[in-house]
Amino acid sequence: MKKIIISFLIVFFVFAFLSAQSGDLLYFCEKYDPELGEINMGDRFYSGYLTVVVLLSAPIYYTKIIIQLDKYNPREAVFEYYDDYEFDTEPDMDYIYFDNVSFKEPGIYRVFMLDPTKNTITSSLIEIIAE
Repeated sequence: MKKIIISFLIVFFVFAFLSAQSGDLLYFCEKYDPELGEINMGDRFYSGYLTVVVLLSAPIYYTKIIIQLDKYNPREAVFEYYDDYEFDTEPDMDYIYFDNVSFKEPGIYRVFMLDPTKNTITSSLIEIIAE
């Protein structure tokens, strides 16, 4: 019985460790500099152009992806399609930045990175405030 419990605990901890390491991350910054990396990261910005950064647990595989913005409509209490941008990628990339994504209006946005068939790879939320 003791061996079964120990085996179960080992399997549990290995699975928990692998699960924690397997998440994809989408986040935002004002701009990306090849030498300095992300500049002014956050999840709350003034309206304008931002850089969307994605860190994946495995290479992207695709040569094109879509960054889609859905804006929250507080009257209806739902996110609605707002805009999208298509970008070229290399199949072996696992750290990617997408410049000049326009957040023109204040509000809460749900931002998706989609594969070419529009399946979600990862997503995140951002708040845009008026200047």
